[in-house]
Amino acid sequence: MLIPTIQEIKIKESVDEVLESKKIRPEVEGIFYIPKLNYKNIIKRDKNALDDNNIEMLDFSDSIGGNRIILAGHNNRFVFNKLYYLNINDEVIISDYIKDYKYIVKETKYINTDDFSDFNKDNSLILITCTYNNQKRYIVILEKI
Repeated sequence: MLIPTIQEIKIKESVDEVLESKKIRPEVEGIFYIPKLNYKNIIKRDKNALDDNNIEMLDFSDSIGGNRIILAGHNNRFVFNKLYYLNINDEVIISDYIKDYKYIVKETKYINTDDFSDFNKDNSLILITCTYNNQKRYIVILEKI
């Protein structure tokens, strides 16, 4: 199942432009999609991704489809405040334009800002965002299916 076509997407223009072009753009790693919430966004491996309300693929991540992927986003209405609505076994899809990779939620939790112990899981997708008091991070741990 590929990510929905441009006619099915009702989100920011930048996502529409990427999907409409059907071309691999060097500045965009791929597309992030939560079917349950009909939420889509662009994944970039770029420090400015967060400033543009996109999702940043952290430097120590594998490429999309790889063994271990860590994605970060601001906790705002445009990016990752939607993570709080994910439940165990919910599906998340990431795409590199060629293939879609499906993951299911295995765990959600709060961690300390200096705790990276969950970031070494095989066949995983880790989603991370700040909390409102900025003393902790909220993470969602997903497993590739």
